[in-house]
Amino acid sequence: MKTSNRFLLGFGIIIVAIVGIAVTLAITGGNEPVKLLPDTSPEGIVQRFLMAVKDHDYLKAYGYLAPQPEQVKGDSYENWVRSLQSSRDTSSWKASILKSTVSDNIATVEVAVDVLRSEGPLANPVTTNRVTFMLQKEGGMWLINQPADIWWLY
Repeated sequence: MKTSNRFLLGFGIIIVAIVGIAVTLAITGGNEPVKLLPDTSPEGIVQRFLMAVKDHDYLKAYGYLAPQPEQVKGDSYENWVRSLQSSRDTSSWKASILKSTVSDNIATVEVAVDVLRSEGPLANPVTTNRVTFMLQKEGGMWLINQPADIWWLY
C-alpha cells in the first residue's frame, strides 16, 4: 500500500473517531442536573415519565399512564415492563420537548427523541424520532393516554 493511501486511511479513521466521540458527548450531555418542569403541567408529566423510563424505574413511569389505550388493553403492569425489558437494546437516547398544546382537559406534547446507536463508521449514529404524547387531566393530574408503548427504544 502506498504511503499516501495509508495516510488517507489513517486520517479517515481519526476523523470518524472524533465525530463518533462528539456525537456521543452531545447525546449523553453533560453532568448538569435536569431542570424539572412543574408536575402540574403536561410537559412536566411527560418529562418525569421519560426520566423514569431512562432510569428503568418502570413502576414510577407506569404511574404516569392513564388507563391503557385500546391497543394495549388487558396488559398488566408486569407485561408492560416485560415488553420494555425484552425490547431494550444498548442504545442511549435523550428527549427534548418541541411544543405543547392544552385545551381544557386534553393536551398534546410533541417530543424529539434522539437515539444513538453505533452501526459502523459510515452510518449515521443518531436517529431522531418525533413522538406526540396525548394527555388527559383526571382528578387534577395530567396522565398520558398515548403512546403507552415506547417504540423508539426498539
